[in-house]
Amino acid sequence: MLGWLISAAAPWLIHLWTRRRYRRTPWAAMDYLLAALRETQPRLRLEEWTLLAIRSALIVVVVLALAEPFQTPQLLAQLTGQRVHRILVLDASLSMGYQLPQQSRWALAKQLAAQLIRRSAAGDSFSLILMADPPQVMVGTPVFDQTEMLRELEELRLRHTSADLPATVECLERVLEAASHHVAQLERTEVYFFTDLGRVGWVPQFPQPEDQQRFQQRFSRLAHQARLILIDLGQPAASNVAVTQLRLLEPYSAAGQTIHIEAILQSFGQEQPAQPVELWVNGQLAKKTIVHLPPDKPVPVVLECLADLPGQYLLEIRTSGDLLPQDNRRFAVRNVKPVFRILCVDGTPSGAWSGRLEGAADFLALALQPAQQATAALPLQPEIVPENALPERTLADYDCIFLCNVGQLTRSEVRLLDNYLQRGGGLVFFLGDRVQPEAYNRLLAGTETPEHRILPARLGQIVSQSPAGLDPLEYRHPILWAFRGEQRAGLLTSPIFQYFQLQPIAHSKAQVVLTLSNGDPLIIEEPIGQGRVILVATSADTRWNAMPVWPSYVPLIQEITAYAISGPRRQAELRVGQSIGATVPATEAVGAVRLTPPEGQPVELRPRLEAGSLSWNYTETFWSGFYVAEYPSPLNRQDVFAVNPDPTESDLTKLSEAQLRQLWGPEVPFEYQTELESLGPPPPTALPPQRLTQFFLHVALGLVVLESIFAWRMGKTRD
Repeated sequence: MLGWLISAAAPWLIHLWTRRRYRRTPWAAMDYLLAALRETQPRLRLEEWTLLAIRSALIVVVVLALAEPFQTPQLLAQLTGQRVHRILVLDASLSMGYQLPQQSRWALAKQLAAQLIRRSAAGDSFSLILMADPPQVMVGTPVFDQTEMLRELEELRLRHTSADLPATVECLERVLEAASHHVAQLERTEVYFFTDLGRVGWVPQFPQPEDQQRFQQRFSRLAHQARLILIDLGQPAASNVAVTQLRLLEPYSAAGQTIHIEAILQSFGQEQPAQPVELWVNGQLAKKTIVHLPPDKPVPVVLECLADLPGQYLLEIRTSGDLLPQDNRRFAVRNVKPVFRILCVDGTPSGAWSGRLEGAADFLALALQPAQQATAALPLQPEIVPENALPERTLADYDCIFLCNVGQLTRSEVRLLDNYLQRGGGLVFFLGDRVQPEAYNRLLAGTETPEHRILPARLGQIVSQSPAGLDPLEYRHPILWAFRGEQRAGLLTSPIFQYFQLQPIAHSKAQVVLTLSNGDPLIIEEPIGQGRVILVATSADTRWNAMPVWPSYVPLIQEITAYAISGPRRQAELRVGQSIGATVPATEAVGAVRLTPPEGQPVELRPRLEAGSLSWNYTETFWSGFYVAEYPSPLNRQDVFAVNPDPTESDLTKLSEAQLRQLWGPEVPFEYQTELESLGPPPPTALPPQRLTQFFLHVALGLVVLESIFAWRMGKTRD
């Protein structure tokens, strides 16, 4: 309706158009009359302009009346400049779920924030930030509508992450900058922190000293830009029991085997003499026990269940009996298969060796399926094929692939292996005398196509040396964990006669597992795509070493296989806030992937095409539990991801006001409160919005009367 205001120009246009209808013609008889008119012309012109203004105002008032405007107290306050920008920062970390006698800390924080909104004067504006990891700006541009702000506040959910204070301060800076551009003449800014002051979130750890200095400077600037009010909702002596860790003791499980689950429980603050611990499998209670938890000491508990059938087993450890239920559960997923198929590609020509164990992969196959256990139900099923048979195999049918002394690979074979890794497969390279290092470096180590690199290191020259010991690098890598304290296993005395010098690739995620005594790497591994690649610098047979006849060979091969099979995509534990996703070949085109989070409604994700594969990714894993991804035809399968809470949040130790002031120093002044004290009682109930249509209609009626009187008077005086 306000667009019709342009019609207010009609009287002026009519006036100008009317003037064009007359021409000036000199006439001697009129000279005397014009001379008389010159004396009255200013008065006549003023009367004409006044009449035009009245008629234009009449049109404007009628249009405004039809637009049905109304006035609100907020509008009046904005017009008079009485505005305060209040930024509400709610600590949404897991520890805020601690239950108080009446409600949780999180519910109390939302209640106090709502009181602050309701007590604010008309015309105050609001922004809203969640302090989590990562933090999230829920309302950035200042909002003046209290009802809208209360609705945003009501929809907030507690997260199971920690709190990232430095990143939250960065968000505050961005909100303040945006407010200065969008809303002018803000009298002052107030930042309210509703938090339990947990030490984990409020004493950040910085990787570099310059990061800490940058944070302190940013926080000091914030304190001078806004009034900081910290509302402490924590309790100094809060105790808590939590399941802080869950680990599957077997790297893989086959049907008919027992799954052993180790859970670490800890009581923070006080002793728990009889704490129940339950194992739930696929939503059903499987085992239950009672443990004694001394104060502040982790206690391991091992529970087990039989995997009698193949399939996905959703494993959950539960405990109870404390005031922070969000960390009383921990989750894991185990894919149980009938057997795990291992493809061993033998690059040594048939007949090159005399004796029973002829090929480069024969010792390897024997280590995967030892002869003394041939009658047992083994989870590993090796299959030896020549190197020219690799393209004929469907690699997706195998859980791990060993390439033993394979001279070189074609580009099509490299693409097959790359797709295999993208789907989460495990790939192990054993080298030897037939390996062509130039071809390996060009096609596999990224010299030709860095984006499709497979090897975790480049191959250098062949080194021949006398037998020497090995260095396990303090057994830091999971492949060597089984050898801790087992010096008689012979790993460190394994004789190595020849090997390739491995040259780690800069800026890669590769890790050295085992080295020779001179420091040269013997085993290097790296996650590639959704899978893992392990590179061994020597051979899998006895041509370059005596490892196959050493007692450590079988357990070493078993551990390498287990680590390769349990790739990054299949890890038992993911933290809240970490992204989940998967990759499928582009040939198995799928529509939208349906993802069901632990809480909330399912969401549909559209896979994106990347490097010949379809991949999807989901980042909003802010709550612990099972995330189920369902694939439509032609895959018709589902992937389950276990996402667990941040265990650091289970320690409810909090900072006091004195500790916080000492930590921040005088450069960061703030007001400390334990309840909402900064505002007085709620303002008087605001009057409902008043419509102005009737007022404008009365004004229009007055203008009509005024226009009639004025036009009559002008006509009479001119007559």
